[in-house]
Amino acid sequence: MWENSLWAGLAEGAPPADPAADHLADDHVEAFRTAERGALTAFCRPGMPDRRFGPAPGRRLVEQLVIEMLVHGRDLATALGRPRDLVPDLTELALPVVREIYGPLPRTTGGSFAPPQPVPRDAPALDHLAGYLGRTVT
Repeated sequence: MWENSLWAGLAEGAPPADPAADHLADDHVEAFRTAERGALTAFCRPGMPDRRFGPAPGRRLVEQLVIEMLVHGRDLATALGRPRDLVPDLTELALPVVREIYGPLPRTTGGSFAPPQPVPRDAPALDHLAGYLGRTVT
């Protein structure tokens, strides 16, 4: 919920959402749906993809949120023992964006992004994305 609120707020020009706030409340599903609607509304504003946010175009905000949802969705699927091949077509499109955004950033074990990890060639696209961001893929 926080990621949806964060990126939607940036798109709307609002201050960042407080990461320590209770973004779940009592109804987790409704909280997610509300945050999702807020992000969709913000991202669908006319001209938003081309508007500048510092050095980045608005489309970069959308890409960031998509990457967050894909990678953390994979984390959740892995933890639950569920299939990890979530939206493979979208993941294929996201992988070059991930390389462009995160390629030059420092990577340290225990940091936001660890060094890229090996991924079997025939692994789902989402495993390739996760491995590039430093997650262990088995």
